[in-house]
Amino acid sequence: MTQAGEDMVLERVLFLRPLHEREIGVLTFARRGVEIVIADHPGSELFGLGDRQIPVDTLVDAFRRGDMSAVEDRIVRFHQQFPLTGITADFDYLLPTVGRLNDRLGLRGHTARTGAVCADKRSQRAMLDKAGVPGPAWRTFTTRAGLSRAAAELGFPVVVKPADRSNSAAVVYAGSEAELDAAYQAVLDQSWTGGYLVERYLDGPEVSVEAITQAGRTSVIAVVAKEIGHPPRFLKLGAEVPAELPERLRGQVHEVAVAAVGALGISDAPTHTELRLTRDGPQVIEVNARIGGLFLAHMVLAATGINLYGAWCDVLHGRTPDLTPSRAAVAVRRCVSEGVGEVTAVVVGDEPVRLAAEHVETRCYVRPGSVLRSIEDNFGIRAVHVACAPTRAAAVAAADRLAGTLDVHFAPVSGRP
Repeated sequence: MTQAGEDMVLERVLFLRPLHEREIGVLTFARRGVEIVIADHPGSELFGLGDRQIPVDTLVDAFRRGDMSAVEDRIVRFHQQFPLTGITADFDYLLPTVGRLNDRLGLRGHTARTGAVCADKRSQRAMLDKAGVPGPAWRTFTTRAGLSRAAAELGFPVVVKPADRSNSAAVVYAGSEAELDAAYQAVLDQSWTGGYLVERYLDGPEVSVEAITQAGRTSVIAVVAKEIGHPPRFLKLGAEVPAELPERLRGQVHEVAVAAVGALGISDAPTHTELRLTRDGPQVIEVNARIGGLFLAHMVLAATGINLYGAWCDVLHGRTPDLTPSRAAVAVRRCVSEGVGEVTAVVVGDEPVRLAAEHVETRCYVRPGSVLRSIEDNFGIRAVHVACAPTRAAAVAAADRLAGTLDVHFAPVSGRP
């Protein structure tokens, strides 16, 4: 939203390392007249979409060194010349940085406290337990022997995970003591800060709750049904919006998710809360205090007409978002995760054109020459397809047809798994 003259920009939002599959966020803000500022490495996919840019070194490396202060100071200096009206990030590990900056600059959104809690699964679990929010029993550990003791106390099966990662990175199921070796090595390899926890495995279907919180009041926008890959890894594969749930259970899911957000002290933020529907009722796996990934924003928009990023833009600027659904459809996601070896070709079919009315999104992450190993987390997804239709059956059928629209050809690679 601008008027004549550079100094008349009313809304200017910083996107801190926007993820390439989240360009819907950048585009949504831009279409609302917001000046877009992107802070990232100049080689990143979306860096060129910024009206203004803040070049920084690789943020992952800065985070792993425990030194985000230089990045924060650079952003503060930029703000002194071009005042920001909001800051947003799509990665959990960046939420503490967003919170500290908000505190320094007097902006809405995460505080340093809520950013830190939401980025550390150990702190989050402790606060959820303190508030009585249902969830799995859990322990922390630092050594292989400590993991064995913790797992024995909890009882098998368990889930081992790093406290500081997302996208199911190094989240590993262990059904026995013998399976703990692989789980321990995975978290050791992939944790960025050396924090680990183990939880009692929750059996039951998984759902997520997409919500927006403004001034401490949380509004549920959608409940998503998830198709989770088989253990030992927990891949997010299929999804449906809205989840098909009995009304009473849907109410329980809403109640537990809203209680979880409140327990973490979140005042202004979008949230993506993951739950398992157990025999004892819905239990919280974790709260991601940002908009969900793998095209959930696209799915919610297609199914309900509500743009999660548009709602977040309103909250950042003190406006009450209109969360009234304008559509009543079903969106379905299919993820392609199969295939190992060297990619020799990606053949594109024309199903998206045949199904133009139902087609929402097709995205391919592999190119000829890529060498792919067996998938271990959602960073390794080969392709994603999203369809939407007035009925669940029609949406499922369209998504299944779209899933065959990319034919990835592989050649074996000697000496590689």
